[in-house]
Amino acid sequence: MHVYSMERFETNPLSQSSTSCLSEDSQDGNILMIGANSLEEKKLKRRQKNRAAAQRSRQKHTEKADELHQQHEQLEQNNTALKKEIEALKEEVKYWNQMLKDHESICPDMLTPSLPTQTPILHWLAQGQDRGIQ
Repeated sequence: MHVYSMERFETNPLSQSSTSCLSEDSQDGNILMIGANSLEEKKLKRRQKNRAAAQRSRQKHTEKADELHQQHEQLEQNNTALKKEIEALKEEVKYWNQMLKDHESICPDMLTPSLPTQTPILHWLAQGQDRGIQ
């Protein structure tokens, strides 16, 4: 990106040649002088406005990119925290499954030979509901 000094584009009527165009005013027949300097000044103003607009646009895009980067970082942190939580919950499920398995082997209420198609836990739950336990 090039940065130009504004002095380079400023016009000085004394330092430049005074080329001008002549045109006739249609209303009163007067001849008007339209200086080349005024055209250059218009071009300069247009360039300055364009430069300022381009700078604002670049700034806007930079801010948007920064915002997206921050959002990405936050989502990555959330994702990492959720993965840790999932692992902790899996370990907890594994622990409770082992506790249930250990309890099933020693609990006489869960062992019923009369219902071979049900797992001990389902039978235990069914008995609990019959007794009003929820």
